[in-house]
Amino acid sequence: MIEARKAGVKVVTRLNSNFVVARFGAEFRKEDILNNIKPIWRRVDGKSYIILPFKRCIWQGTAGKLFLVRGEGYDDFIPLFTISLNAKPERVIMKYKERSAIEQTNKELKSYLGIEGNNFKKKESNYGYIFLLSLIYNLVQYFRLYIDEMSFKDVLELLSFYLLWKTPPKFVFSVVEPLKHMLENIESGRLNKINVGLREPIGVPESVRA
Repeated sequence: MIEARKAGVKVVTRLNSNFVVARFGAEFRKEDILNNIKPIWRRVDGKSYIILPFKRCIWQGTAGKLFLVRGEGYDDFIPLFTISLNAKPERVIMKYKERSAIEQTNKELKSYLGIEGNNFKKKESNYGYIFLLSLIYNLVQYFRLYIDEMSFKDVLELLSFYLLWKTPPKFVFSVVEPLKHMLENIESGRLNKINVGLREPIGVPESVRA
């Protein structure tokens, strides 16, 4: 466990598809395990998984167990490595699902809400900023319970459009009157610079006519 922490290995880590692990001095890749290990079937949270366990192997100098896992809706097997030599596949899958949810939350907070983008120098201001973003995050997640098949980003954009429609920014009202006056001139029968320009025929060059 100490060596694993020094190497930066998590309790459950998803490896790249081109991983290489070693056992008894030999190297093994994904294809080797798929062709030589007998699969087992397990159910986790009501879903069925096909699992290929590869026990007591070494990845990047760290000893552990490797599981190739394929569940419902998976396009391919995913390699999950754990430093716990006694871990059961069900537990590894549960830990991976927990980590996936946390990583997705971090992505949503960083990418869509810009939680790392503040420039406040005071601790209290940072606390307030993070609290506000967390409040927005929870609000969006609450709306997702009632809107099927919409991602966090989609719901956030939908909420933004709704707020702009209900409470438009002040600068919108500053251009309403000029635009309204201009549009009335275009629609009116009076000649003015705008509708005269729009009604003039478009000249066609001689080269095009020919």
